[in-house]
Amino acid sequence: MLIIGYGPFSLGQGIPPILKKLSSYKGTVLVYSQNLQSLVDLSDLPANFTTAGYNLIKDPSGLYVLPQGTGRIYKLDTTKVEYQWQRIDSTFFTGYNFRSIAFSLDSIFYSFGGNGFWVTNGTLRNFNQFSKQWDAAMLSENIYWHKLAGGFYMLDTASKTLSIKAISAPSSEVLKSSSAEKIKEGLYQLNIKTGDWARMGKMKDTSHLIIATLPWGLLNIGFGVMDLANNRYFSFSQRLKSKILGILSSNRYAYPAIATFAFDSVFYMGSQFHPYDSVVISRADLIDTGIPVYEPIESPGLLDDVEAESFLLVILGFVSSFLGLLLYKAKKSKHTGAVETAVTPAIEGLPAPVDNPKAVVAPDTEKHPTSFRSTRILELLEERERSLLEFLFNHSADERLTSIEEINKVVGVQNRSVEIQKRMRSDLIGSINQKLGIVTRDAKPVVDKQRSEFDKRSFDYFIHPAHMELVEKIIRKK
Repeated sequence: MLIIGYGPFSLGQGIPPILKKLSSYKGTVLVYSQNLQSLVDLSDLPANFTTAGYNLIKDPSGLYVLPQGTGRIYKLDTTKVEYQWQRIDSTFFTGYNFRSIAFSLDSIFYSFGGNGFWVTNGTLRNFNQFSKQWDAAMLSENIYWHKLAGGFYMLDTASKTLSIKAISAPSSEVLKSSSAEKIKEGLYQLNIKTGDWARMGKMKDTSHLIIATLPWGLLNIGFGVMDLANNRYFSFSQRLKSKILGILSSNRYAYPAIATFAFDSVFYMGSQFHPYDSVVISRADLIDTGIPVYEPIESPGLLDDVEAESFLLVILGFVSSFLGLLLYKAKKSKHTGAVETAVTPAIEGLPAPVDNPKAVVAPDTEKHPTSFRSTRILELLEERERSLLEFLFNHSADERLTSIEEINKVVGVQNRSVEIQKRMRSDLIGSINQKLGIVTRDAKPVVDKQRSEFDKRSFDYFIHPAHMELVEKIIRKK
């Protein structure tokens, strides 16, 4: 009788109310958890895996739990009367990815970072649906990271990037000094599709406890909302602060919540056995502090201190050689000019030599100044802005207007709320016009709009004819 209803891949048990709520959502949700209690009875693993925590993934295919350090994946089966966790992987090796993060992107499961066996890694792994095991992705750099106190990270599903604050410590925990290996510090962003890292800047050395992803940024329980895209902090209004503190101070959360997340602007959190709580957050609850999240850098390179010093020495050597060559040529020219002046008489019929070179009048360039255009502003366009600009240009070149629905698909927010769609469109188009307005110096915007012929409450967008040539150069990288 004890064996009936038990299988090697199916583990039936009571499901917390917060996870039932999460599983009822049809789309993708970014879930956070700092709880170390096990959600699945891993009786075939050593006891330390049951107290190491877990990652939760929610995408359109269902709800999954990934115990830390194992590489295992359990899916919540909601087809039966009693919900059950069913294992779907066939991984064998364990102990290498404690304190890692896991997420879903374009129906692919990813796992990043973590530590184990005295080593911290910066490996991006994707789950192979055919072999049911994890494969490592090729990356341009090895940026060490694990989810400990202050381990900042942000997943942007629209741009398909992962931003992290690198750990300024050796990857190997048995080294006496970090100088034995190159350490990357600062805020980095990984293009998940290409595997390329880029350094964004330097963050303050503070801890970050992220508990949800809101339409305006990351909900940080200690500081407010971190808007990484616009590099700014929002603080809470007193009303919102009182609501959140009231939930956290209740006796339901003697331990960290087993799951925290947000459906658009509604924040949820819940414990193992008690009913979950929720708070509606509006844009009016957020106050712009004017404080940046990070200090940006001019160069996106990944130079460390040693490489930077070597590069500086090479530049100084080149400049010194160049200045020495100019000095040598100046002395030689002066000596030659003095000899020619002494031995060359004036010839009849030819103009006399000019004693004062400054007296020679150059062509009048002040009346016709040369116009130079900076190309640095073109580098400021983000990938989403460039993609939207190219999409609008192709339609405008075909004498077509671009509808709001088409822009939503390009931006990747067609399945989001109307408020988020409007904000994303406005931010992207406004950013494009602001950046390119520096180049055009024209009151006419690059991306213009007009009332829709079919619905006067809506707009259609196009590239202004006066700026078509400029936009073509940008998207063709000319």
